[in-house]
Amino acid sequence: MNTTVIGERLLQRRKELNLTLEDIAKRVGVTKSTIQRYEVGKISSPKIAVLKSIAYALETSYSWLIGETENHLPDNLYLSSPSNKQGVPIPVLGRVSAGMGIPAPDQIEGYIFEESSHINSGEQYAYLLVIGDSMYPEFKDGDFVLIKYCAEVENGSYAVVLIDDGDGVIKKIEYGKNKIILHSINPMYPPRVFEGPDLSRLRIFGTVCRLRREF
Repeated sequence: MNTTVIGERLLQRRKELNLTLEDIAKRVGVTKSTIQRYEVGKISSPKIAVLKSIAYALETSYSWLIGETENHLPDNLYLSSPSNKQGVPIPVLGRVSAGMGIPAPDQIEGYIFEESSHINSGEQYAYLLVIGDSMYPEFKDGDFVLIKYCAEVENGSYAVVLIDDGDGVIKKIEYGKNKIILHSINPMYPPRVFEGPDLSRLRIFGTVCRLRREF
């Protein structure tokens, strides 16, 4: 990956849009100095997820940004943005699974532009596509939920939980004495109780912060 080309195109496109380094940094969710380092080619190992976020912030394609094509039209990611286009691109995950920190590029299905006021600086977020009807009608199949990565959540909150290091599921968390109960909203799905040694089967991926439903 040619970091010189990336820097030159970042600078070119930023000037075309009359944006500052700070403007891009806010949209991407990184510091101004980080964007500056990308622009002058001082990032020796660019992260693909960050480059995709930069490309979207620049209203161009990832392929163009890294010099693979001369087509600067945006990639066809399913994106939603506020009308003023001020916000932070949040990766959309079709699923979450064990071992994830920052999602790998092939786990990202797109980005949603989230209002900056809904994001806390220094925290990591992802949007997760809701699949199934266990949390109906609160969460419907096809909804997107904004998840803040964290290892602990409050009693009674909605969270994404990994069971036996499998794919993450959205459930309402109830803490009891030496047990955790995972509640579905749909009455067709009974609560799942984990007690004693079975508690080690659970891992909290993050807490649900926000619901986005497309009509």
